[in-house]
Amino acid sequence: MNRTVERTFAILQLIAESKGGITLQEIANEMEMAKSSTYVIVQTLLELNYITTVQNNNKKYCLGIEAFSLGMKYVDDMSLVKQCSIYLPPIAEKYSKTAFVAVLQGTKVVYIYKYVAQKARLASCALGSRKDAYATSLGKAIIAFLPEEEQKELLDKIQFKALTERTITSKERLMEELEKTRLRGYSLDAKELEDITSCCGAPVFDYSGKVIAAISLSDIYNKELDDEVVAEELKEIALQISTSLGYHQR
Repeated sequence: MNRTVERTFAILQLIAESKGGITLQEIANEMEMAKSSTYVIVQTLLELNYITTVQNNNKKYCLGIEAFSLGMKYVDDMSLVKQCSIYLPPIAEKYSKTAFVAVLQGTKVVYIYKYVAQKARLASCALGSRKDAYATSLGKAIIAFLPEEEQKELLDKIQFKALTERTITSKERLMEELEKTRLRGYSLDAKELEDITSCCGAPVFDYSGKVIAAISLSDIYNKELDDEVVAEELKEIALQISTSLGYHQR
């Protein structure tokens, strides 16, 4: 293990455990390090906002906003799966579909949860699978609700390719679909990722109103079934999950 990295995390842990803050000298003493070496690491953590100085005492250090944000991200992720495991099984069983949860990673979605209804006809996509976001209801549900600049940067990075005859293969066409998704609050995928599947998806938001994931229901494609009816109900489930994570609809 890299010694500097190990020391950095040890110092961060030490600061986290200190009540009322801790001074540079106290950190150096606890770590049995030279004060000069300790100063370099502390200054780096300070500049990156992982630590900050205690209010009214700039000689003591405590955790900063980035450390808090990192911790909240972990809590959110764990809470997300927990809440989805409560809310998704009933609707999946009601419609005999497979429920998925995914998060965005670059231009891909990563599947982090799956529930297969007892009578579901589809159980594809293993946990940890990565799929092109633009070709999935999950991906479109997330991208549609990204901040404008973040969305623009992501769209510029996508390398479109036809996965089926119905796959969206241009930025302009995807932007049209994302606008529809924003307006109705859910996304649809009719044989865009695979020739035999249809899916509907809805975004999940955290306590700050940021889109953090999407949920979906998938099945074998059937043109006789109205996915929009299911999608409307799924949208409400997504709102319930978001609310359980601290989200307040504006």
